[in-house]
Amino acid sequence: MLSCSRVRRFLTIGQTPGQLSIVRRCSLLSEAIIREKLQSDDLFRYTSGRWLYNESKRLQERQLSFNLPALVKAAAISIGRDGSDIRSIQKLAEGGFNRTFQLTMKDGFQLIARLPYPSTQPKRLAVASEVATMDLIRSYGVPAPKIYGYSCDAHNPVGAEYILMEEAPGRLLGDIWFSLSEKDRIKILSEIVDNEAKLFKIDFPAYGSIFYDKDVPSGMGRETFQPSSSAEPFCIGPDASFKFWFEERSALDIQRGPSMSAVEVLQRAAAKEMAWLRAYGKPRLPFERVHRDITNYEKSNPQEHLHNLEKYMQVAAQLAPKDRWLHRPIIRHPDLNPNNIFVSESLDIVSIIDWQHSTILPLFLHAGIPAHLQNYGDPDSENLVRPQLPGDVEEMDNDDREKELELYRRRHLHFYYVGATAKKIDSHFQALTHEGGLFRRKIFQHAGEPWEGNNFPLKADLIRLSHHWRELVSEENESSTPPPCPISFNEHEIEETLQTMAKQEEADHQMEILRNVIGINVDGWVSTEGYKEAEAQAAEMKAEAIGYAENDFEREMTVRHWPFSDHDERE
Repeated sequence: MLSCSRVRRFLTIGQTPGQLSIVRRCSLLSEAIIREKLQSDDLFRYTSGRWLYNESKRLQERQLSFNLPALVKAAAISIGRDGSDIRSIQKLAEGGFNRTFQLTMKDGFQLIARLPYPSTQPKRLAVASEVATMDLIRSYGVPAPKIYGYSCDAHNPVGAEYILMEEAPGRLLGDIWFSLSEKDRIKILSEIVDNEAKLFKIDFPAYGSIFYDKDVPSGMGRETFQPSSSAEPFCIGPDASFKFWFEERSALDIQRGPSMSAVEVLQRAAAKEMAWLRAYGKPRLPFERVHRDITNYEKSNPQEHLHNLEKYMQVAAQLAPKDRWLHRPIIRHPDLNPNNIFVSESLDIVSIIDWQHSTILPLFLHAGIPAHLQNYGDPDSENLVRPQLPGDVEEMDNDDREKELELYRRRHLHFYYVGATAKKIDSHFQALTHEGGLFRRKIFQHAGEPWEGNNFPLKADLIRLSHHWRELVSEENESSTPPPCPISFNEHEIEETLQTMAKQEEADHQMEILRNVIGINVDGWVSTEGYKEAEAQAAEMKAEAIGYAENDFEREMTVRHWPFSDHDERE
């Protein structure tokens, strides 16, 4: 996901001649706000960083126009105040999907207004689901912000969807994460698992996303339920995961209601992608530009991915474990990282934010270590070896010592998260270590993710599934003889696919190294202060890469497909 840096820039309402009508409409607002100057560019556009490439597109996605006086009025009403009680409004944070403002009253009381960008999907449902999710989990003791008011219809006086909520108390864990001692990290990990344990206690009637029943559009399926703590009925409705609504997927005429079985969950995401490929799929180059030379810069055929998805659908039902406890509907935070956690001075977790795109899945698909805490790919972590620093770490040069310390930190997080889970959520630990669990989650992810020109990850999974079919399926069937694998591949397909996947994984590893050197994230985002240096680093790398080219064709392709230059993302 995009980096969510926290910025604090005061924005106010101006009194220039062209804004006199606004001032009149805002007569109920305090004199202090009206006298201050509205920096409209800062208010409506992204100002929290730069992108090294395709910046105009990223900025356009985040351009959000709305009626500030109407937002201020809605905020005041949501807490039973008058607009004249508002002293200031401040842009607080900008992430990949939302812009956040802090509103302060004359008496010092503060609340948060969170508005999704026009590019954020699904419309209406993302806000509605996040509100209902936070209300529900808070009733089970999970520290999520209290909701004061919201609108999931952009056709309102504000002119945009919004959520008005309690300001998270404490300090952002991300600001202190890398300075924590081992003891403090273990305390935080333990508290993270404590809160996950509360989520694991919630019973749900189906798989999908949580809504208030009143907020799900008519015609969409739902499964209602009403916890004893709520006066309003909730429901499980459409899956609000971004992958179901990305680009034209929001227009697909597909089943949008809740899933009632684990097999249906396994099939639903792939069926969505099959429908998109049939309606919109066109030959294209892989989105990851470093993968293009691996396939000789040839466009990928969407029919090949459709064929892979058809094979996946033949085996999807067999991917569901026979142990029914692994089918239990579970909700988890969609992006549990330190920038979404607030802690007190004593490092108690006091708020967990950003529940957008949350979904309920079967335990065997939702099990896993949060991305920021896991260290998969490292044998010591995967085998749960207790982390230890090398005895000679203090004698190493600075670079080697930093690498060892970072490896130790990652192993430490992985090991102690799993340890806390084993102690506090036995079902999650058992699902984490269940035979074949990691592979099931991986193939489910590859089958449901939006196709962007890469035909190999899912096909490689299917090949591995066909090779290990008996081991995977035998324990899921009562009989000692599992059914034969319904899919197969010839030797040429197997060799080409696995070799290509190995090359792609190596290219991805090299790209991660280059991004770290330049100082950008996976989308090319960099802090404003670091932009010039990143631009210079990328230009130097490009010149060197062109110099390595052995002929005119290689030079042309290097320039045309250079990953850190502006480009058409759907070519």
